[in-house]
Amino acid sequence: MKVTPQSFESMRKVMSGFWIVVPAYMLMSLVMPIFLILAALLLVAHTLELPIAFLRLRGKNLPTMEVVFKTLLYGFTWWLPKSLEAR
Repeated sequence: MKVTPQSFESMRKVMSGFWIVVPAYMLMSLVMPIFLILAALLLVAHTLELPIAFLRLRGKNLPTMEVVFKTLLYGFTWWLPKSLEAR
């Protein structure tokens, strides 16, 4: 599979549609506590990705808060394509 800047842009557009998932997930966790546990596990997993994200995005000159926020929200599906974009 050939990776192009267009494929990264397509992935970014798909991921930008996930903004509704987080509030919906939070509402579901009020009804079913298992979702709250899963959300906590996802938060821990994405937090552990932060050092890797900072290393991979070092040369991109992105704001620190953007890297933290988007890594916590999307995990590696945001920073990995961003780090592999054409330089």
